[in-house]
Amino acid sequence: MKHTYAAFLLALLLTACAPKVVVDMYTNEWPSTTPDSVRVYLMNDGVPRNTMAIGQVKVVDNGLSTHGTFERVVQMAIDATAENGGNGLIITEHRTPDGRSTIHRIWGTVLRIPETATTDSTKSESMRRLLLAEQQSERQNQEIKQHVRDMYTQSPSNIFRLNVGPSFLCSKFQVGNHTYKSRIGFNIGADYEHVWKSGFGFGLNYLHNYTSFNEGVTTRLNYYGPSFLMATPLLNRWRYDLAVGIGYCRYSESFANITNSENCIGTTFRLGAEWKIAKHLALGAQLNLFTVSLKKPDDLELKKNEFYGIRHFNLLGGLRYYF
Repeated sequence: MKHTYAAFLLALLLTACAPKVVVDMYTNEWPSTTPDSVRVYLMNDGVPRNTMAIGQVKVVDNGLSTHGTFERVVQMAIDATAENGGNGLIITEHRTPDGRSTIHRIWGTVLRIPETATTDSTKSESMRRLLLAEQQSERQNQEIKQHVRDMYTQSPSNIFRLNVGPSFLCSKFQVGNHTYKSRIGFNIGADYEHVWKSGFGFGLNYLHNYTSFNEGVTTRLNYYGPSFLMATPLLNRWRYDLAVGIGYCRYSESFANITNSENCIGTTFRLGAEWKIAKHLALGAQLNLFTVSLKKPDDLELKKNEFYGIRHFNLLGGLRYYF
């Protein structure tokens, strides 16, 4: 009894682990054939004249499938074709193991080849051609994977950036009795970043902004903070990245010999592109959005939920050193 129960469990396990065969027949007018009589064709192969399509067959993952080699799933499709009266099978789609399944999966059309038709193809020859096509596909997949690995190998892990460029004020800012809505300033920036092979990374960023106003007032911002970034691999010497950060900002405002300072929190958002010019050097440009909230003057009225502080776009360019 115990042996019978164990055998039943083993059979159930093997059935659960087998790939699933799904057949959709258009007609059942032909009797079963033998698997050895089934000719197998690829999508671009020519089939004998007057061949009829009598159904569809697919071998797919049942959710628990294992041992789904290419040879096995093809043989399962051949067996299903013979059982349903087909003597030919044309494979229309083949998917290799991937993130969705650990087995090979195929889709095909069940054929009925006229008995009078002559074919040069035998089953062994058909399988040989299928295996050659599978090996070629596997080589191409390996070449693609190696190309992706090479891209990430060539991509820098550590980058030092040095940037300069103008800033463009795009928020309300009051100086004396005048409220500015735009003003051009000047930026200097320096960054260190580390990027993992996944394309994600972190950075340490410094930004200095200087802006002067008609009233003789000058403002300075010194920002220090970390950032989280995503970057593409280096492809044809080009590389792109996106980063967001939050950090400490020291704001100072000077008029004549009087200087007032304020500590605040700043945020940054960056889009950048780089072009490699040497083994360790690249030229880059980036667009930054920098925002820092400041204490509102008592005599300045804002609309509900309106922001007061400094928000400006920075258009920066400079050198990148890869190491």
